[in-house]
Amino acid sequence: MIESLNYYLRLATEKQTIIRAIFISLSLALIFNLLYMSGWESSIKYDNILAGQLILSFIIPLLLFLIFSVASKPKLKPGNISHVDALLECSSCKKTDFHVHIGQELEDCPMCKEKTKWKPTKIFSLAKSNSEVVKSLALFARHNPQPLFRVDEMGTILGSNPASENLLNLPALSGHSLLELIPELKRFNLKTIIQQEAVEEVLIFLKGNYYNLLLKGVQSINTINIYGNDITKIKLAEQKIQTQAQEIKESIHYAWTIQKAMLANREFVAKVLPAHFIMYRPRNVVSGDFYWINQINNFKIIIAADSTGHGVPGAFMSMLGISILNDIILKEKLIKPDLILNELRKRIINSLKTGASERDVQDGMDIAMAVVNKEDYTMAFAGAFNSMILLRNNNIQIIKADDMPVGVHVHDGVLFSSKNIQLKIKDRFYLFTDGYKDQFGGERDKKFGMKKFKQLILETGKLPINEQHKTIERTFDSWKEGYEQVDDVLLIGVEI
Repeated sequence: MIESLNYYLRLATEKQTIIRAIFISLSLALIFNLLYMSGWESSIKYDNILAGQLILSFIIPLLLFLIFSVASKPKLKPGNISHVDALLECSSCKKTDFHVHIGQELEDCPMCKEKTKWKPTKIFSLAKSNSEVVKSLALFARHNPQPLFRVDEMGTILGSNPASENLLNLPALSGHSLLELIPELKRFNLKTIIQQEAVEEVLIFLKGNYYNLLLKGVQSINTINIYGNDITKIKLAEQKIQTQAQEIKESIHYAWTIQKAMLANREFVAKVLPAHFIMYRPRNVVSGDFYWINQINNFKIIIAADSTGHGVPGAFMSMLGISILNDIILKEKLIKPDLILNELRKRIINSLKTGASERDVQDGMDIAMAVVNKEDYTMAFAGAFNSMILLRNNNIQIIKADDMPVGVHVHDGVLFSSKNIQLKIKDRFYLFTDGYKDQFGGERDKKFGMKKFKQLILETGKLPINEQHKTIERTFDSWKEGYEQVDDVLLIGVEI
């Protein structure tokens, strides 16, 4: 009874209500007194107004007005804890109905937001004390199929709904320790959650189901509301996805084993190119970049290629490219780089056309290819978009590639060109894809860039080639620190 009166008293003593009530009541009191005085038209004197009459005529309207205000306009504001179980209507839009339970936090009208004005259209029950608020099953939406609890700072259950009792196999939960029934809750400081009105979450597994428990502190009544949500279907779906992801990951790792087996063996490469390095960094496990290194008689053939895409699609393209190069160079003994690129382009286009329309065939690769005659140190270079860097006597020269890919292009009827270079002892040349120079990083989140890449080659060119390799690797790691790798990276350095 007292708590109920306090509730109405809080509604009745709001500043705006009091000011309005005093103004209206005082005005009515004066009017009533003046009307009952004889001859008030000719002489209005405050001495003639009876104090008792004035008080009664003021107090009665004041009380009536306050009662009317409390009864007709209860302050059900979003964010407040409701003391009624009622059906509410938003008086701002008159389109939203909301069933609020005792002890439930009032929400915003989804249409009106901050302009929300709830008013009760039907009241089912009214809490008479905080004790009833704590114990009332209306707090937990009795017919909610999800488990709901209310506990104190010690974890003692003060109220629960039937779904909670079914979950824990206890007919009456009040008085039991929820911390003992659900040990996962012991890691929380319940007192702090109440004081800070914090929100915490925990995942539990009970009776073969997964539940997400949401703990919300309610400082006004010194308790914690715990809302359960059965997420078993979501969790099982998540586990299925994780299993599938693991299977895919294992498949991709196996694909990398196959792809790696198709690349030139490092020991073999060391025999073909005694002074060299290869920086090979796939963005994902498998790569669209690949290198092809071999020797036919006196001719050393070095290829750095960048297939369309990266990851699995790029890896398929790279394996296609390696297979075709094996046929063209190892079986058919073609050693001129421009002729190799022409034939490679023709076969890739024909391979991709199988089962696809002309419009769908857009894949291919960019390539830098050098063929070195170890007898006279002459080199023939051909490139599809990817150029070559030649470092000689601390000077850099760019050997340009043709501006077309090995694949479908507006100029795919134009033959690739070859450039002949006379090499000297201690010359170094570098074949590369665009992954290094296109990597974002640094303090300004910019690409490394071709200018900086050439400067790096120049500055490290006096180091022993294995030390140059290490410095180039460290520079890349330092540049991209904190950023994701954007593409596959391939750089081959060779010293004559």
